[in-house]
Amino acid sequence: MTQAVSDGVTSKAAHPAIDGNLDPAPRMDPPGRPLRKYVFIQNDPFYLPRVLDKYLREFGDSTLGINVQSVAQGKRTVVQTAVDLLKMYGPWYFQWKFRNYLWRKIQGKVVNDVLGSTRRCYSVGAVARKYGVPLHACADVNSEEFLKLLRDLGVEFIVSISGTQLYKRKLRAQTPWGIVNCHGALLPRYRGLMPSFWTLANDEKMGGVSVHYVDKKLDNGPILVQKSYRIHAHDSLEDVMVRSKDLAAEAIIECVHKVEAGHPELIPNPAAELTHFSMPTREDVRRFRAAGHRFF
Repeated sequence: MTQAVSDGVTSKAAHPAIDGNLDPAPRMDPPGRPLRKYVFIQNDPFYLPRVLDKYLREFGDSTLGINVQSVAQGKRTVVQTAVDLLKMYGPWYFQWKFRNYLWRKIQGKVVNDVLGSTRRCYSVGAVARKYGVPLHACADVNSEEFLKLLRDLGVEFIVSISGTQLYKRKLRAQTPWGIVNCHGALLPRYRGLMPSFWTLANDEKMGGVSVHYVDKKLDNGPILVQKSYRIHAHDSLEDVMVRSKDLAAEAIIECVHKVEAGHPELIPNPAAELTHFSMPTREDVRRFRAAGHRFF
């Protein structure tokens, strides 16, 4: 178990899972009450509305706001990301995914925006409205304007759900109980982009999700919760992504409860064992198909 020093901030030497990259180290003492939370989440209409709904059902009354981030991968623009995905997926899966994307956007506009119904939410914004949690638009969460907003709100703990931005030191330093991120793989393996694809392309038999503290490096901080699922030979990429996001909701809720209980047990995320992946190439897609997997 992690030990806290007298001022409530975890000592960097207190646990083998903590190294110099977790700087500043978050508080791990029990707050004795629900933390004042904030959510960063990707603007994804397929899987994340359901994840956010599960989270807000549990913690909506202590969540002060939500920042919805672009679906663009890495430093790419949305258009560049779309072009890269078309090259990777090929026209058949890409058009299927694009048609479904447009249809969900239309459903969200009509059902959630025009009719004002939130019985079924087709966007993360609609889920936020369902639970009365405000949305705050900002393209850069590290900007001084946004940092001031978080300070004014009194945010103590941030949950990143498939966030697409890097969280710099100043943001981490002003968030006393830290920032946690949910990554769709069993860290330290499969750091980086599109972990579900790479898990299938490498013919793994197990997949999973990890909720970890955010530190200086990508997908590098100590792990608070890790959950796994079996991968079957007939599984498609869509199958795995749905399963991954279902587990992600469970893992995030468990993580928040652990942090609020205080002194959470940590799992090492050793850099010596990491593997890192970026956007797949056509050769990678051929290997994915050769392993017997489909996109949908």
